[in-house]
Amino acid sequence: MNLPGLITVRPEQTDELNALAAMVGACFREEMWHVTWLDVPGISEERKLAITQAAIHADYAVTAPYGCVYALPNHAGAANAFLRSELPEGGWEQFEKESERRLALAFTPEETAVLGPRAEAMESLSDTNWPLAHAKADEDFIYFISIGIDPARRGAGAFRRLFVPFLDEADQREVRCYLDCYTDRLESLYGHFGFRTVERKDAPGFDLVERCMVREPGAQGAS
Repeated sequence: MNLPGLITVRPEQTDELNALAAMVGACFREEMWHVTWLDVPGISEERKLAITQAAIHADYAVTAPYGCVYALPNHAGAANAFLRSELPEGGWEQFEKESERRLALAFTPEETAVLGPRAEAMESLSDTNWPLAHAKADEDFIYFISIGIDPARRGAGAFRRLFVPFLDEADQREVRCYLDCYTDRLESLYGHFGFRTVERKDAPGFDLVERCMVREPGAQGAS
């Protein structure tokens, strides 16, 4: 997708990818799936930050070759998103597996022993392929893997400038947008852009709910 107002970061732009992954990874220290996953003794706050940054970087590494990493020109925000038809056969599912493999390489043996089983226990809260159950086999759509705004530059309209070009593209192509989130605040935020929650997922032992949200082309947000 060529989106007005955004730059597409290419895989050879390693410095930019590293900087954006560091910024969005810092945002994801507040993202409740990662907060919950990393809520274990023995892992320092500094290390938790490094892990979330490594998770974002792993996603960027596997999707940047297909033009899926977007940023505001001033790097105040970045989004990892794809148009289904622009991915190769196997789609996001194969990329997600490769991203998980890359992230696992960043763990110490002790972290692997703790975080691996914890991620498995949270698997029902971690479904990023759920749009396939809502879309037709040949239906195109946009899916947001991650979205982040520089914490130091929030409140100045960066989120809207980053997000709206995707919605405009979806309207032009007449395709749905899909995303998932984990808090009432984000559910309300995306509702203001025309998204509605179509499914909720939970997991035994975890006080967390995955909200699966869809926006129809041309949908108007909440007033």
